[in-house]
Amino acid sequence: MMRNTTLFEKGLSSFINVVFVSIFFLPFLFIDIPFLIKKFIFIFLFLLYKLILIYFLENKSIGMILIGSYWKENYPLKNQFIHAVFYTISFSTLLFWIYFPFDLFLFNMLFIQIPMILYKGTTMHGYLAGKMVTVKKPNNENKNTKAYSI
Repeated sequence: MMRNTTLFEKGLSSFINVVFVSIFFLPFLFIDIPFLIKKFIFIFLFLLYKLILIYFLENKSIGMILIGSYWKENYPLKNQFIHAVFYTISFSTLLFWIYFPFDLFLFNMLFIQIPMILYKGTTMHGYLAGKMVTVKKPNNENKNTKAYSI
């Protein structure tokens, strides 16, 4: 029996994805270009990462692989592209702020993503991309529970 991924599992998966893309962004930190350009490079790398995943890993991110989740359905390619764009926009709230660092990110998490996950079982970007939902098998479903007699 499958279950929707939890708020924690979704957050952990996204955190892993950000860390993974950050590794590829590190060399750009040492290039002498304006900081704003570096932010846009980071965003572009994140979008590129998502697009590569669609092609090579059936839209499973490194975060999804590591936590053991997968898509509930085989969503059409257009939905996957829409999800990649909205997921990247959501990610970009980490890099920009209005009043204090991470204010847009906090607003995104507290007033958009978390309520959507609790209400609809998926993130706003997942919902807008065609109600794309990640699921996970319970831990005990992967174990062999047959009893053997001697």
